[in-house]
Amino acid sequence: MVPNITPEQKSQLERDGYFLLENVFAPEEMAELAQVVEDFERRMHEALVAKGGTEGISRAGEITFTDHIAERDERVREFCLRPEFVKITTELLGPDVDLYWNQTVFKHPEGEKVFPWHQDDGYTAVDPSPYITLWLALNDATPENGCISVLPGSYKRGLVEHQPSPIGLVCHDNDDPDQGVQVPVKAGGIAVFWSLTMHKSGPNRSQGMRKAYVIQYAKSPLRYKESGEEIKDLIPVARNGRPAAEALATA
Repeated sequence: MVPNITPEQKSQLERDGYFLLENVFAPEEMAELAQVVEDFERRMHEALVAKGGTEGISRAGEITFTDHIAERDERVREFCLRPEFVKITTELLGPDVDLYWNQTVFKHPEGEKVFPWHQDDGYTAVDPSPYITLWLALNDATPENGCISVLPGSYKRGLVEHQPSPIGLVCHDNDDPDQGVQVPVKAGGIAVFWSLTMHKSGPNRSQGMRKAYVIQYAKSPLRYKESGEEIKDLIPVARNGRPAAEALATA
């Protein structure tokens, strides 16, 4: 369902740096997409193990990340170009949009570790910023299984200093009295937030996997902030407010 972003949701994004879009996709669609990305993840893991590689900040049995799926799987690429995403991104970012980053984030059951507070820009600073993160729930994300939390209004601070840790970059202490607000998301719903919005995810104390697909879209063209170099080979999503494939075909 192509969503209608309400004035109230736009006001919340301006004020708090996030809002929730519910029922964008049917749970059955999410189960199908989950199977596609799980098959992809398994193939990549097997290939990595065969080469003797490591998996970055993924932690076996706790949390796993698989990135650049749309660039390597046609079915996922087509999903990321759907009209729902063209509508959301052009309404929030403007007429020219590219797919910047995409990754699965699977939290394994019965874990006790959080993924720490961070800003997505903290990993790679880009210009223009902020871009938009669409945190898509492949199954229900709940407080029990490790839904995200956000720190309302934190994006207004700009990019803050991040400290390295064994489980990713950290920009806000888990012991700080202000732990933001939890954002449960039903399967097929999307937590929408700016790349400068501080967020974390809690432990998965349930007996099932928490499955999310994180899709990030940015204004085109996009550059590395430090060098000014344009980021090449991004997937075009929209041009002149229209689906990129359609717009470029008639250019």
